[in-house]
Amino acid sequence: MSIATGVSASEGLASLDAEPTRLAETLDHIYARWARATGATAVTVPPLLPVADLAGLDVYQNFPQLALVAGALDVEAVGPEGIEQAAATGSFGPQALRPAGLALPSSACYGVYLHYRNRQVPQEGQLVTLLGQCFRNEDHFDGLRRLKAFRMREVVALGTPDQVAAHLERSGGFVGALADEIGLPLERRAASDPFYDQGGDRATFQQVVPVKHEYVYQGMAIASVNAHFAFFGERCSITLAGGGTASTSCVGFGVERWLHALADHFDGDWGLAQNAVERAEKALF
Repeated sequence: MSIATGVSASEGLASLDAEPTRLAETLDHIYARWARATGATAVTVPPLLPVADLAGLDVYQNFPQLALVAGALDVEAVGPEGIEQAAATGSFGPQALRPAGLALPSSACYGVYLHYRNRQVPQEGQLVTLLGQCFRNEDHFDGLRRLKAFRMREVVALGTPDQVAAHLERSGGFVGALADEIGLPLERRAASDPFYDQGGDRATFQQVVPVKHEYVYQGMAIASVNAHFAFFGERCSITLAGGGTASTSCVGFGVERWLHALADHFDGDWGLAQNAVERAEKALF
């Protein structure tokens, strides 16, 4: 399948012309507007997260092949000339790098759970939203369908089991309503949770029973709703006002994947896609 006009993608990295950029901004505006309407507050988390913190969430145990990390150049060991020579080859070997203690997160919501570490959520629960830049070392890349760096709008609930379950129900209803108003055909499918490898020795149902549903356009998930039960609450010591461990759930919208789906559905006509999305916003709000 060819890449839409106005989109350039190479080695998992995409750049967008004005029209798809405008559409991406409109889509995220709608996601964020809905999040605010449900009571979510916007938060900011670091674009890089400590490797040690993510290790505590079993990230490297379950999906090490997806991980990307960031390390400083060891100029003192290699020297400026050695750094310059390595750069000219297009990559830095391990001898030119200091130990990498920071990670490029593969999911936006990791930073939320770490942000609430050792904190108590209010009695009414906590809803937060953020637009995160995510990074995954996939085994292959495919236009806007599969990228090394992409944006994810997430709305995360922290609270009692009933509160986070209600968030999932609201979220699923919104995804379906938005797609219906746009005229974008989506299929809701049960799936495994991307945070965990159910075949892993430690990521077992005794630790977390992930519940995930994806909203799929022609085989490609463009949104998902995820229940984590008390896994992140336990790992990050997030507690409830009435005592006990907080549960969590989230909904995620893959911005670039929505762009791909809309470009495909509207035969590459960004104007038609933009108009359909703007009409949907008016109908929903």
